[in-house]
Amino acid sequence: MSILAILIVVLNAVDGVLTYIGLKTSQMVELNPVLRMMQPESVLFIKVLLSGLLCYIIYKKGLMRFGRKLRILLWIVVIMYTSVIILHLFWLIPFLF
Repeated sequence: MSILAILIVVLNAVDGVLTYIGLKTSQMVELNPVLRMMQPESVLFIKVLLSGLLCYIIYKKGLMRFGRKLRILLWIVVIMYTSVIILHLFWLIPFLF
């Protein structure tokens, strides 16, 4: 479980950094209406904080006792974050290089 939790935090941080770069360079637009009203620095901080908090709760409260269902859900989150990061890279690679 801890590997999945750490992977989600890392993917979330990468997503946050790529989103930050995209917003600061005007290559991306934040689609989340709540986050759109905030500064890119605040969005990055909140994304990493909430993801870390969620993984801490899963780890500390022993939510892995839900077993297979929770692991499947966490893998879905990993796949979603990976997809978002790939999309960010398609937008940013031409701009960065």
